[in-house]
Amino acid sequence: MRADDLLVETIEGLLSKEVTPERIHAAEGGMDAALWTLLEDNGLTRVGVPESSGGMGGTLHDLGAIVRAAGRHAAPVPIGDTLVAATFLTDIAIPSGPLALAVVRNDRPVIRIPWGGMGGHVVAVSDDGVALHAVSALPISARGDNYAGEPWIEVAPDALRATATPGDAGPSHAQGAGAFARAMLMAGALERVVDLSVQYANEREQFGKQIGKFQTIQHYLAEMAGEAAAANGALDTALDVASSSTDLEERILVIAAAKAYAGRAVSTVNRLAHQIHGAIGFTDEHRLQYSTRRLWAWRDEFGSESEWATVLGRAIASGGGPTLWPLVTRWPGAVG
Repeated sequence: MRADDLLVETIEGLLSKEVTPERIHAAEGGMDAALWTLLEDNGLTRVGVPESSGGMGGTLHDLGAIVRAAGRHAAPVPIGDTLVAATFLTDIAIPSGPLALAVVRNDRPVIRIPWGGMGGHVVAVSDDGVALHAVSALPISARGDNYAGEPWIEVAPDALRATATPGDAGPSHAQGAGAFARAMLMAGALERVVDLSVQYANEREQFGKQIGKFQTIQHYLAEMAGEAAAANGALDTALDVASSSTDLEERILVIAAAKAYAGRAVSTVNRLAHQIHGAIGFTDEHRLQYSTRRLWAWRDEFGSESEWATVLGRAIASGGGPTLWPLVTRWPGAVG
């Protein structure tokens, strides 16, 4: 299954035009409000949410195309969090503006909410159900930014559980949804890092020729491309399975595979990209660092690769050795 071609063309064209290094830099510590308004005016902040719930309709693949594009362009807006958070508001009117997603667990003294610091609303998912909170009304105990300059807040769990509407969704659903959004963002960003590295290797000259003609650099680029392609393949499989399966465990496992593989790929792709670019890749003047910093930040949000690999390992171990082969072959494509 594929995303709508016109939708893909629209989001790519819009982000290619609007997201410049200057605007990314200016938005650090907050978000690009003008870009958000443009996305909202074009109906792109409610894709994948049923029209009956106040959304624009569309498929999970459509939602994935938007979020992957946002990751590819390092768009400084919470589009991924907003789209997945909105899917939990089936019995609650969806407000205008950006949404953040909070996973409320009983064993946490405070809950860190990615993108919570940009205002708007927080969709909090706990064992009690789903609650919608205006950020301005929450008792915020701490504020900060992740490594990409995306603002987070911390709030006590009890404040997020208040006014929860009971339902089937719980913290594990929200953790999976947040991880899914991060896997989509990371897949796009990994592609961009590879593209930037290929472009730089074909432009930069040393010892009288392009560095991309050196065998070592070619090996680096091939390894990076392979990791990015595998991460995108794992995400495509997760989108296919999550779109067609009603089995929560199965959906969680393919999301776990996508998030774990994307996180693993970051180590290789970012390291080799900065080796190829040298010191210039870390400067504010070069676009590479806007993507690599996001990848380093996103790999830890809503569960690191080791946490999600543990989920996969426990699923395999619980069924014993005979379940391994059926587990990795029953889904379309490869998952890692």
